[in-house]
Amino acid sequence: MKKVFLRALGTVLLLSCAYSATAHDLMVVDPWVRAAPPNAPALGVFMGLENHSGADRSVVAARTTLAVDRVELHRTMKVGEVMKMVPQELIPVPAHTTTLLKPGSWHVMLIGPEKVPAMGDMVQLTLVFDDGSEQTVEAVVRKGKMMMQGHDHQMSHE
Repeated sequence: MKKVFLRALGTVLLLSCAYSATAHDLMVVDPWVRAAPPNAPALGVFMGLENHSGADRSVVAARTTLAVDRVELHRTMKVGEVMKMVPQELIPVPAHTTTLLKPGSWHVMLIGPEKVPAMGDMVQLTLVFDDGSEQTVEAVVRKGKMMMQGHDHQMSHE
């Protein structure tokens, strides 16, 4: 009986190690939500996405437990003379690289929050990847620099 139990335990441990290695091929680092005034129409979510695998990966969707109208993947781009936050189909995370989601670049938008979270609150965010896997993280609400700070660009949201 003891041998059967130890074999079963060993199998479970091996399977959990295999799952853990797969789960850690793509790591989310320092997820955070930019603090905003109570009437903000949208919230930006930022983080590092580290791909430790040999395969290119992409974030294809995101969702949150926060009551919002919708969640979109965005990239800030210069369109003519104006910087715009443009919705994207995916956020690429090439093999053996880190994609930074940061103000003025790639980010996740939480549009139409019912209630804006306060500084220090945690916001749950689930990232959906191109292989169907998902990773849920807790993003802390904190102060962050405004996009394109120090530049004379207009910011527009499409």
